[in-house]
Amino acid sequence: MRTSKWQLFRFAIVYFSSQTNIFLIPTIITSSSYQGWISLFVGCGLSLIVLWFTIHLGKIKQNQAWVNFGKDIVGKWVHKFMLILLLSWCVYYASFDIENFVLFFGSNYLRGTPPLFIQCVIGVVIMYTASLGFSTIVYMSDGIFLIFVVAITFTFYLFIPDADFNMLPAFLHYHDPGLAIKDSIMVMTWFAEWVVFLFVAPDLKIEIKMLKRLMLAGVCVFLTVLIGWMLTLLNFGPHLSKDLQYPFLEMIRSSSYDDLLGNSDPLLIGLWSSSMFIHSSFLIYVASRCASYLTKGRGKKYLVPGLTVISIAIAFYYSRNLAAYFKQYNSFAVVILWLIIECIPVYYTIIAFLRFRKKENKVTR
Repeated sequence: MRTSKWQLFRFAIVYFSSQTNIFLIPTIITSSSYQGWISLFVGCGLSLIVLWFTIHLGKIKQNQAWVNFGKDIVGKWVHKFMLILLLSWCVYYASFDIENFVLFFGSNYLRGTPPLFIQCVIGVVIMYTASLGFSTIVYMSDGIFLIFVVAITFTFYLFIPDADFNMLPAFLHYHDPGLAIKDSIMVMTWFAEWVVFLFVAPDLKIEIKMLKRLMLAGVCVFLTVLIGWMLTLLNFGPHLSKDLQYPFLEMIRSSSYDDLLGNSDPLLIGLWSSSMFIHSSFLIYVASRCASYLTKGRGKKYLVPGLTVISIAIAFYYSRNLAAYFKQYNSFAVVILWLIIECIPVYYTIIAFLRFRKKENKVTR
């Protein structure tokens, strides 16, 4: 069953929101404080440029995935190297998802539970979801999307009554160009994961209409992050906000509502957990497609379980070495490495343009 472009729009929102709304907001508050809106605007704008390159690369052969035709652009060995980079990035990123899940539930609800047990349970769910394929993942995200919209709306409704809007002028009076540039690059890496969307083909034809839908999805995610960042600052202030690891959850717990709205944190937790599974499963699915190409389809049924086990092993290492986890999680060197991998569509599109243009000049001569 083929997916539609609006389904891809909803999938993109769920995919990106699983990370940005939970982890980017406290990160940008800690780093940029009042001028975080500058980094968000610039970072999101730059990520849309990467999206433009991604769609134009996918359009070269619309009914094929980039993994299959990329060698025609950059050569066989360079393409394999890029696939190894992307595969490693996907597996590593999935391990971060798993460890974030363990840290959250281990510190809030499952204290005393061995991290490896939680990681294995999560890994089984991710493994099963990734093995179902892209179409099934998209249909699962459809079910989450409506709940996500309702949950975000109610959460913002809880933020507004206690917000101190007298702080708004501070958003315009604090500027540090150097910090803004650095944080814009960091924000860009959160919004620029478009390279994995090259793998929606052949389930979905890559074309300009898809660009419009995904750009709209990117803007919607940006607006939810921007509003969430702003309301977190207006409610908690710049100093207390830096100490909040999960701002949305803290806002619900500290609200004055005693009814269903004030006790809706299980809904938020369930929503984030579901969207995280979608995010991690798609990463493992992409990694398995890369591995399948590199191994020429040998042992295909073992790829998803094997890659998931590697992610669990990395997450288990981090659970035993939290200092190393937080050091790499907050490292700007990791940000640069993330950006290099996320810009893979840019390299391919530029090389394809130069190569095809050169061929056209030879034909005209």
